[in-house]
Amino acid sequence: MEEKLEQLRRSILGRDFTAVAGYVRAALDSGLAADRIMSEGLIPGLIENGRISKSQVDQGRDIEMASAVFRPVPTPQGVTSREIVRAAIEFNNPLRIPYSFYYNPTATDVVELAMLASIFQDISRRVGDVYTDRWGIKQQVTGRRWDKPLEYPLEDLGKLDSYHFPPVASPGVFRLMEPFIRLGQAAGKYIVAPNPVMMYEMMRQLMGFPALMVAHYIQQDGLKALLEKMTEMTIGCIEGYAGIGGVDAFMTWEDWGMQTSLQIKIEDFRRFYKPYYARIIEAAHKHGMYFIWHNCGYIVDMFPDIIELGVDVLQFDQPRLIGHQRLISELGGKVCMWNTVDIQWSPTSAVSDDAILAEVAEMVRVYDIERFKGGFIARHYPQPWDINLTPERQRLIYDTFMKHIDKD
Repeated sequence: MEEKLEQLRRSILGRDFTAVAGYVRAALDSGLAADRIMSEGLIPGLIENGRISKSQVDQGRDIEMASAVFRPVPTPQGVTSREIVRAAIEFNNPLRIPYSFYYNPTATDVVELAMLASIFQDISRRVGDVYTDRWGIKQQVTGRRWDKPLEYPLEDLGKLDSYHFPPVASPGVFRLMEPFIRLGQAAGKYIVAPNPVMMYEMMRQLMGFPALMVAHYIQQDGLKALLEKMTEMTIGCIEGYAGIGGVDAFMTWEDWGMQTSLQIKIEDFRRFYKPYYARIIEAAHKHGMYFIWHNCGYIVDMFPDIIELGVDVLQFDQPRLIGHQRLISELGGKVCMWNTVDIQWSPTSAVSDDAILAEVAEMVRVYDIERFKGGFIARHYPQPWDINLTPERQRLIYDTFMKHIDKD
């Protein structure tokens, strides 16, 4: 078994990434557990050949999480995590509430490839540093998940023809993800692939929010051309994942809400954006993937369109903004919800531990998987330091959910 890990490490050191997935399969066939292959084979090799930066090694937090993702979590006898998640999404009587908790502790039915990709990010930049990202956007480091754009290369859509889009759907991206997919399959986990395009989110970054809003009126042709290009790129990514195989769902992060309303009129969403989302979701379904949409803010007016588009899962970080009861009355039995304990509410010192206990109990009661035969997945916010959620509170949320799950 040790020889299999050494072969895997050498294949990474030789930068033969096409062969890495094969060595992962060989290690699995020899009886090695997925989390051990990750922690003792893949990660050491990636560190040694420089694919994981020194800044990540020094911090260690994401590296530890990346190994823990592949550890088994308790499931009913004869049932995998993947089957539990799939049953929840399909409203097909999951045997317990599925969950994805990251950090303090990491315990999950789901392998989110976006989380694993975080180990490749150089985190040595300091707050205030300025750099240009792969989309050609000049950014200033904020020290949080999202940096601050300083210049917008497509503020004038007249420059669209000369703009160079990054090769987000290049085969090398998917080859790098394949070993993680194979480990997730072996661990019986539900595998979620990220959308590297994130159409609406990236359009705000490329154009700037004011220019994007005005484009609905004065740059309509350019806006449609950009939407077409972003849609083609997104579908190319879906096809890339399909070519590798093993991906259960395709997830995008595109927030359409503000605190009290949508960012644009619902009529403008339907006119300009909905047809492109329809093509993307259709492509995901065509290739056997569910479509998961992180979409925060007050998006109630979008619910009929989200249902009509065939969105399979909505991921909310602020469920209290709309209200648990309103969410279940609008979406229960129609769209699965993958919710955190509200990230605007839970980190504040004014919220007591008893209030957290009551909130988790209320979520389990309202998103009743017996009544709706599924439709709910529990989740931690994956960057707790960004919202000042302490390790102690994170652990409290996890422990409380697990008490309800174990009771069931």
